[in-house]
Amino acid sequence: ACEVPSRRRVACGSLGISDAACRSKGCCYTQDNAEMPCYYGDTGNIGCSKNGHFVILLEKEMTKPPLDLTSVYLKGGFSTSCNPVNRSSDLIVFNFPVSACGAIKKVEGGYVIYETDVMATRQVLEGPKGKVTRDSLFRLTVRCRYNGSDHQQLEAVVYTLAPPLPATDKGDLQIELRIAKGTLVERGGGGEEGTCSQYSSWYLDSDYPLVKFLRDPVFVEVRILGRTDPSLVLMLDRCWATPNQELHNKVSWSILEDGCPFAGDNYQTVLHKVTVSSGLQFPSHHKRFEVKTFVFMEESRAAPEWKVNLRPSMKGFDLQIYFHCSAVVCQPSAWESCMTACEPRRKRSIAHVTQQNHEVLVSSGPVIFLEPE
Repeated sequence: ACEVPSRRRVACGSLGISDAACRSKGCCYTQDNAEMPCYYGDTGNIGCSKNGHFVILLEKEMTKPPLDLTSVYLKGGFSTSCNPVNRSSDLIVFNFPVSACGAIKKVEGGYVIYETDVMATRQVLEGPKGKVTRDSLFRLTVRCRYNGSDHQQLEAVVYTLAPPLPATDKGDLQIELRIAKGTLVERGGGGEEGTCSQYSSWYLDSDYPLVKFLRDPVFVEVRILGRTDPSLVLMLDRCWATPNQELHNKVSWSILEDGCPFAGDNYQTVLHKVTVSSGLQFPSHHKRFEVKTFVFMEESRAAPEWKVNLRPSMKGFDLQIYFHCSAVVCQPSAWESCMTACEPRRKRSIAHVTQQNHEVLVSSGPVIFLEPE
């Protein structure tokens, strides 16, 4: 583990560190190199030091394609003390207390066990034929076990990313986007709960194109079809609107980003929680949101592509809009909670979920909005 070429060694500790102090940090010591007597072991070295630290050293070439080290982070590491202690173009090193940075502590049979996750996000780019990425998917679960009486290291166990758990249903995944006939209902307390009346009846395919006024909100639901596994969770990535059926039309309006209301709107979309009180057999198979259509009035002024000539005598705009969403079906596990957090401090990308699960695109039929006279 300590046979690392001199040119690739990464210093661990100060220049005057002793042999014992170096090894207690989980590092290697040599008297042959006065400039760097204490260094981290071979790349990919993951261990637990005797003084109660995780020691994790990763190399970009450990994955194919190479790992983007700038995207590597600790799952629960939100403070600066959880940042890498050493980073270069080729290597990254984490060294932090086993009780810090979101590590989970367990006690089993007289042993104290600490567990942490090291992850990396992937940059997903929009292309003319869909999404593309060149980054590697990376996730490590590191587990350290100590004797509960003397806190001496017994073992370090590394779990690489496991394959998704199998769903109980077979066949192609089907997801549907549909629009409810619900009308705006005044809600007290500013909550996000959508009433049953808003989502109690639905437009059929034969009802399209729908005709609404720009002051009317649109109640949208995306749902999984044909699956009976209660553990499955539907997660929305992006939702947007275009003036025609083209998913990647250059003229579009963002509605949801990473499953959360697009922050650039003056009238933000409202997410409606779907709970057991909704009366649905599998609430986690559904996602619901309310689009404030006033935003399209502002957009229509700048982009005439939205306009349709239903009422030529009117000076105002009549708008034709198609709604689209990208979604994945997630299965909760020790590595993934399948939860979307939209608070500014807790918000996270679901890109890592879309990498592990097949992403599905769904669209609505045309909806025509009439500007009030």
